[in-house]
Amino acid sequence: MKKTGKTLTLSGQLPRRQFQQQLFRDPHTVLEYSNVLDINRAWKVKSFATWIQETPAEMGFTGECYFTVDCQLSTDNIPSNLMWNNAGDNRAIGWGNLAYNANRAAYKPMTPAGEIPRSLDNSTYWLHPDHVIQNKLTISAHAFGSNESENATYVLNYIVELEEVEISPTESIVFNIKSKAQDLET
Repeated sequence: MKKTGKTLTLSGQLPRRQFQQQLFRDPHTVLEYSNVLDINRAWKVKSFATWIQETPAEMGFTGECYFTVDCQLSTDNIPSNLMWNNAGDNRAIGWGNLAYNANRAAYKPMTPAGEIPRSLDNSTYWLHPDHVIQNKLTISAHAFGSNESENATYVLNYIVELEEVEISPTESIVFNIKSKAQDLET
């Protein structure tokens, strides 16, 4: 595998989602790459990030709360709850976790009356180092939090930085199988 020096940045938003909803069943495709004419080219994710830009009030929170968002990059749809967020599944290539705090106490002097501020307490991302995208890249997410989040919704922003790589025909076959293969443990 050899880097070509070409890069591609993809950014956008997932459609509005409801908290507590099982979103692994509805992944959002961010790249569909058809390499039929040139099986020697593919993409590799260099980095990715996700975030929520909305205020707690815009999301539908009426009080203070703490919530988290788990996200996953994959090379194919992963329709099973048991397989989602599972590093043993070849299709999963990246994972992220965001922890948000919507609390007046930490920002009391700076918060306008009646408004609940939101802060990102932690964000962590992991990428499988040995992956190649030849067909498809999807992102999916699952958000959950306190009881306040029962009717809340959110829009997740994403940015994915890719680099083009040159691969051999043999590597192309191996990575194509790997991108569709399932759990390594069963």
